[in-house]
Amino acid sequence: MDILEALTADEIRRFVRDGFLVKRRVLDPALCAAARDRLWAGNTSSHLRRDDPSTWLGGLPESDRQSTPDGMNDRTGDHGWRLRELSGDEQMIDLLPRRVFPWFEQLLGEGEVVTPEVTSTVADPDPRGSRLRGWPVWGGKELRGAYCVLPKERKNPSPSLADAARKGAHIDPEPMHMVVSGYIDMVPKSGGGIALFPGSHRLLYEAEPSSADIACYTALHPPHPDSGVAAFELPKPPGLKDALADIEPVEFHGDEGDVVLWHGRMYHSATPNYSPQIRQMILYDAYKKSVYERAYAGRYVRGRQASPPPNVRNEYGLELGPAAPPPEPRVEGPGLWDDWSEVVRNAASTSS
Repeated sequence: MDILEALTADEIRRFVRDGFLVKRRVLDPALCAAARDRLWAGNTSSHLRRDDPSTWLGGLPESDRQSTPDGMNDRTGDHGWRLRELSGDEQMIDLLPRRVFPWFEQLLGEGEVVTPEVTSTVADPDPRGSRLRGWPVWGGKELRGAYCVLPKERKNPSPSLADAARKGAHIDPEPMHMVVSGYIDMVPKSGGGIALFPGSHRLLYEAEPSSADIACYTALHPPHPDSGVAAFELPKPPGLKDALADIEPVEFHGDEGDVVLWHGRMYHSATPNYSPQIRQMILYDAYKKSVYERAYAGRYVRGRQASPPPNVRNEYGLELGPAAPPPEPRVEGPGLWDDWSEVVRNAASTSS
């Protein structure tokens, strides 16, 4: 595909204002098709069948709601499937993070962004996807994986997207600066698209300005020596989520290859899928090198096995180890955008 055009000044201003930016027809269709094939190649469900859409509707039977202990192939939700085995797959790295990497550098600084790492190639496959997975916990150097939402019957003729989105809205705890979510197949309106709350990326900072130092504010629990369990915990002031009552969520829906860039402290949520197809989305977290080094260097030593995500950790009753001492505070200023690129800082200063 052609090289992506740079983000415009207006787009950067919108990202600063809203906390997210939608871009259309970004991803390579051939690689999207390869991603769908890779997704179904990892299907271990006794219920789901790619060639039988009737098996997608109505959710997973309770007996099929299972996950591997490392969370690589996770169907613990009644309408969800998260395949993380493709996290370091070369085609998936080419499909998403390498494709939009110039935008990461625009927003975080040229030469300042952690580069993705390929761990699985045709010549040297990693079918379980565990070579890098879990270090550093989630994201950074690798995809989170493919996140799918299965269709369900629309029992209410006019279900409230906003109510459903607010119910599950959350901020991811990892200290990444931004996330890119991309669709590898069409996602129609009310088709399980990710919901984003415009302006909510500022809520935590406004309530607790020290949260701008994301490496220092987020508590890291290094891998447990026995289970490999690791995690980040993000402190949130009481009642922070109440502000979402006054924010109308935006459902990101669109065609194969559409992506949304969103701030790492954005409130977001999965929404019900009332379409006849599975919502198929891949995600990647972008870290600034300086923050990445402060978050992990000397504080995180990968264990013998991959680190499971929180829902799988809870499913198996795995305990966290003690939190690591916080890193030294950042040298950048105290503002929300102080460790972003100059163009972002300028946009923030003129829009405030």
